[in-house]
Amino acid sequence: MNRSNTNTHKRYYTLLLILAILFIAATLRSPLTSVGPLIPFFREELDVSNSMIGLVNTLPLLAFGVFSSLVPKISSKFGIELTLLAAMCMLTVGIFIRALAGLPLLLFGTLLLGMAIAFGNVLMPGLIKSSFPYQIGLMTGIYSVSMNIFGALASGISVPIASIPMLGWRNAMQIWSVLSLIAFIILLLRLPATRSSEKKVFVKVENKPSRGIFKSKIAWAVTLFMGLQSFIPYSLFTWLPDILMSKGFDESEAGWLIAIYQLGLIPTTFIAPIIAGRMQSQRLIGCIAGLLFFFGLVGVMFISSHLIIAPLILTGVGAGTAFSLAMMFFVLRTNSIAESSQLSSMAQSVGYLVAALGPLLLGTIAEKTNGWMVPLIILMIAALCIAFLGTIAGKDQKIAFDTKEVKSK
Repeated sequence: MNRSNTNTHKRYYTLLLILAILFIAATLRSPLTSVGPLIPFFREELDVSNSMIGLVNTLPLLAFGVFSSLVPKISSKFGIELTLLAAMCMLTVGIFIRALAGLPLLLFGTLLLGMAIAFGNVLMPGLIKSSFPYQIGLMTGIYSVSMNIFGALASGISVPIASIPMLGWRNAMQIWSVLSLIAFIILLLRLPATRSSEKKVFVKVENKPSRGIFKSKIAWAVTLFMGLQSFIPYSLFTWLPDILMSKGFDESEAGWLIAIYQLGLIPTTFIAPIIAGRMQSQRLIGCIAGLLFFFGLVGVMFISSHLIIAPLILTGVGAGTAFSLAMMFFVLRTNSIAESSQLSSMAQSVGYLVAALGPLLLGTIAEKTNGWMVPLIILMIAALCIAFLGTIAGKDQKIAFDTKEVKSK
């Protein structure tokens, strides 16, 4: 009877953990993808320039870059789940307050939610590796699918919500705080299991990453791969609506086209990590991810009709493959949870600083050149760099943090 009760409790807390992973994943992109389609609504009301709008989506990426390096130290003290619990609380507050008043509060709330998402970005691969060591590919796929489904949904329904007279763009932004609130409640329900467990995943993680990781060619390839595969989507989340409207689409059509682009991510974010986990080397799939990005962006540049759906989906497939592969590299190129955390921290802190250049830089260039051709060319160059870096990061090698890199057996 006791064994039966124990098994029931174990299944209950495992189910809660899976739900927590799903809802945390849902919060990591939707607060950002909901902004792009709403730009025409608040740009006029708040009287802001393209550069300032670019800053709205650059701030979270800067927060990712700055705070990602601090996450392992904090989680080693409090444990992954308690750290995520606090992050979900912060995220709920940040999403809600950013639309309460004018530009200063919009920027502050955006910075706050960026800090919270940084914790989720870094901790989720370690949580999956420690909790589901034999289903890493499957759980990474589920995590990625949830992130992208809600990211696509946020793009698609933000304009319809904002168009309802009783709601407007502020409520269209705030509504996504519901997801982080649900994640917070689920983590609260898991507290008895969290407290009773003696295992804290990051107890032995050093405060600073090992020097060996900064000397590793593969670690730097993973880091730049991570940065550039974020550079393109976050630039598109911000400016794709304007790019599409310059081709004659209205705000609602642009919002749904971004959703379609993100729908291209969903099957590949589930399938790619499972395939990658079964491959000895991921060099080919890493190269293909960059090329899919490239050819999709070529289509976005030259097509102005509804046929643009095809290259948008192709771009989404590239984005989904590259993102899932980046998450898998944190696990596949390391030997332990602690090393996975350090690589994740390095790749996300440096990588997101690279990605942060995107929204602000491309918005400023578009304003100066009075068009989107140059920004799209920059994105295509980034795509080719992803293809090259994928061939290095995908090598069948583990990163040895203190010794030479050795081929995995």
